[in-house]
Amino acid sequence: MYYIDFFSKLGFNFNTDLKRRTIEFEKNDNLSKNLKDSVFFYKSPNNTNTSFYLITTELNSTEVEDIRKYIWNKNDADLIFYYPREDAKLVMFYAKYSPKISNEESKLNTFSTSEKDLYKIEDIKLWKFDSGVFWLNYSKFITKAKYKGIDKELVFTLKALKEQLYVILSKLIVEETERNKTVQALIDRTLYIKYLEDKHIINSRFYDYYFKDTSLNYQKILENHSNADVNKLFKIIHEIFNNNLFEQPSIDDRYLTNEVRNIIATSFKANTSSGQLRLFDFQFDVLPVEFISYIYEVFLSEKQKENGIYYTPKKLAQLIVDEVINEDRIGSILDPSSGSGMFLIVGYQRLLEIAKKQGLEPKDSIGKIKFRSKLLADNIFGIEKELTAQRFTIFSLSLQIFEGINPIDIKEFIANELSQKGKVELFSEYSFFKNVKHANSLNTLEKPFENKQFSYLLGNPPFFEIPNTDEYKDEISFLKSYEVTLENKEKKLTAKNIVGRSQISQCFFLKIKDWSNKNTRFGFVSNSSNFYNDKSEDFQEYFYSNYGIEKIYDLSRVKKILFEKANESVVAIIFTNDFNNNTIEYYPVDLGLFSEKPFELLIIQEDKVIEIEQKKFIFKEIKLRDFLVGNNFDFSLFIKLNNNSRLLDFVQHNIEGKPYIHEGLKIVGEKAICKQYNLSKSEWKKLDRQKQLEYFEKFKTNNTSTFNNEEFLYKFLKPKNINSFKPIEVGTFLRSDISNFERGRNPDIYLGKKIIFNRTGNKLKSIYSNEKIYFDFDLHTFKLVNDSLYYLINVILNSNLSNYYIDLFLRKRLLGSYPKIGNEDVLNIPIPKDLDQDLVAQISNISKDLTEGKFEYSEKEEELNELIYELYELSYWEKQRIRDYFLPKERIGKKKNKLENYKTTVKEVLSFYLKNPITIEETPADFNLIVVKISLNNNSVNPQADKTKKFILNEIFEHNPNGNFLASQEKIYGNDCVYIIKEDINKNWTETKAFEDGQDIIKHLIPIENGERIH
Repeated sequence: MYYIDFFSKLGFNFNTDLKRRTIEFEKNDNLSKNLKDSVFFYKSPNNTNTSFYLITTELNSTEVEDIRKYIWNKNDADLIFYYPREDAKLVMFYAKYSPKISNEESKLNTFSTSEKDLYKIEDIKLWKFDSGVFWLNYSKFITKAKYKGIDKELVFTLKALKEQLYVILSKLIVEETERNKTVQALIDRTLYIKYLEDKHIINSRFYDYYFKDTSLNYQKILENHSNADVNKLFKIIHEIFNNNLFEQPSIDDRYLTNEVRNIIATSFKANTSSGQLRLFDFQFDVLPVEFISYIYEVFLSEKQKENGIYYTPKKLAQLIVDEVINEDRIGSILDPSSGSGMFLIVGYQRLLEIAKKQGLEPKDSIGKIKFRSKLLADNIFGIEKELTAQRFTIFSLSLQIFEGINPIDIKEFIANELSQKGKVELFSEYSFFKNVKHANSLNTLEKPFENKQFSYLLGNPPFFEIPNTDEYKDEISFLKSYEVTLENKEKKLTAKNIVGRSQISQCFFLKIKDWSNKNTRFGFVSNSSNFYNDKSEDFQEYFYSNYGIEKIYDLSRVKKILFEKANESVVAIIFTNDFNNNTIEYYPVDLGLFSEKPFELLIIQEDKVIEIEQKKFIFKEIKLRDFLVGNNFDFSLFIKLNNNSRLLDFVQHNIEGKPYIHEGLKIVGEKAICKQYNLSKSEWKKLDRQKQLEYFEKFKTNNTSTFNNEEFLYKFLKPKNINSFKPIEVGTFLRSDISNFERGRNPDIYLGKKIIFNRTGNKLKSIYSNEKIYFDFDLHTFKLVNDSLYYLINVILNSNLSNYYIDLFLRKRLLGSYPKIGNEDVLNIPIPKDLDQDLVAQISNISKDLTEGKFEYSEKEEELNELIYELYELSYWEKQRIRDYFLPKERIGKKKNKLENYKTTVKEVLSFYLKNPITIEETPADFNLIVVKISLNNNSVNPQADKTKKFILNEIFEHNPNGNFLASQEKIYGNDCVYIIKEDINKNWTETKAFEDGQDIIKHLIPIENGERIH
């Protein structure tokens, strides 16, 4: 069948859906001619990942490899369809596989165009590509895809090159910083020249003019053993393209050894001996330019990664830029911590898009270059402390000028200018290089861009506590001397009065005021702790009172697809200088079914937005942390619980009015060792690490025992020894005298009646003890005013209610590493104002029995939790919310009865508002999904939920073509029904979720008079 007839039957239109593309291979004229009028491109809607090329001419296997390599580099398609002739089979390749994967391994499927493959052909109809349902039929492929993004492959390849150069130059350049500068300069200059050569901007005519040899290229210059020619080429590139990357640092001829030149030259050749990629495999004429920013990862040290310094992925930068530059207004952009330049690149692309839309960009190629150079010089500004990152910012931005411009026009222009004038001035009229400063934004003496204001401020500043070292003297000076004027304060404050725990990212949020005016729009990535941590309350008050926040994207759950090695959770914040009691749109961004490889989609679901009045943050009625895990229903329960008393009201206080709550022992530390072994502080610091560790072990051996005997009488508890109500498996014992230990030496802490609890880990556990017992500093203790309440309070601390309250509203780093709670959190646990004495007696008796070991906690856990719910007078739905929160995660599978409560609850919620009878049915589907169909009348014509799982999702999306499968919408609304599609995990199908889903459906279906919706 003719390819046009075949694809037309699938629903594709060759005028609107499949558009002709030109692919040319400079070094392979035959292939270029063969492909003429034989390449078509389908661009998929956002977040469906179904773009593809259609090739309709016959190719040999090597030519197919070349096509695959080209499309892999271009990175704009997910699939390649190859249909060489009418009697051949249609072959479908996965386009994201690198050249080291064979043609055969890259095949996803083959199709006969005859009737016998009619069933398979259904899988490639247009609507399946438009909705993303195409991938439903290739779920097995997704799970085993040998996929590494081209950006990661490029980074991996350059890391190998960098390491080779580093080893060789280590023999020649002793100083590490200088060695790193030279290695980076060699790599970024090599990449820039490769880009110019791949684009054919510099070619045989260029090399003939300057080197009198038409056969030359960069690779041959490297192989010709001429250091002078290499540096000559660098100098020429600098003169023509006004690119200061080729000016500094100068590379001494001594460092351009045969070995160095050969390693770089070899990277331009195919690697036939192994599967390792080289620069040869990357085609910079089609590779997306922003990928250059990812190369920054090659040069990041482990220390920088630990300090929160990461390159920003384009998908996140794009989200922020689109929100900040949300109107078609060209203006100046500053990134005060530009890193490798991703925000500036995406920001510049957005300005260029506006310019094109407004007809400002000239039509001719040379006019475009001049216009783009001026647009860069006038509007793009950056500051970066790290020289490596600053160079990559300049590198990436300099390539943006050439994007989409016919390289033949540039090549001809340069050749003509050289022949007529002997020089090229095209790139010297406007320069942006001085706009990207190698400087410190927090330097209070040499202030970059002082007195300059910008239209847009964007960025992802580093986040770490500023160390008190000489390396960070500028940042320390900023904390001490930078003055902030607050409207509600009579005098100015210095930064240290506002910044919590010397957090560097908070310093940036103070400084950006200097570069803004009343119309400036801001978009920044920030560590979440700036807005969650109690130690940053002064900063939070400043931020909420001085900026008007429009949107907050909580990215805690998706950080692994954004920043692979980040421990800290992050938020993206869109804001202005215009505070007018804003209503903030808060988006709890979550991982979807297709958030991980190979798709890594960042999905923003508009129906999940929570609206928050900004003034409630200012008056501390709520905290941003309150929405990290839960939703508005959880927050309502939080408000109710907060109307009770606090544990603080029941705890003893000292004569200074401070609550009696203390940490346990730190057995060994520098001070304790120096005291015991008569070492001075300077003597300790002179010891190597091995010797220090020997002292640590010696101290522990002398002061602790693994045996309980007359000398070592007293148990020493660690967090692992604490279980609910009683200690377990204690393996360390101490003497009575603890005066020589590091801290926690007050003996009163360990005597008498007390409750001991853990502050780290995922669950609060506590024990009651009235014996002398020692414990670790990660265990804390408090004593009560009323001795009769110890057993009750111990149950409350161990209860699901307290752990729910702490998880949702208090626990630090809940979604990160090392979750913990502070003493202030425990003291804030709500305790009922009016204690029902009968319930108190019943709970206390069980608690006493558990403490004395008469029962295992598992035997009484459910009963105690129910008694606690009753003590706090919770409603049915409030109890169920907590029960469902602690439901052990498992699949439902074929246990249909597990959905009965969900279906019954949804029906009850909807029936309260809707007159027509409601029917609900469910079925399992591919991708471990469950589909529930809610028919709102008896005449629904949409597909039934009990269709076989192979067809149900296909039919739903065919009947509802606006649905996006990869975006994993939970609810799809038909004319007379609603489909709920969620993963087969019991927590998705609880009574609590049924109640929320029912409310959400009502909210969608029934508007009320003032335009709001019923909740």
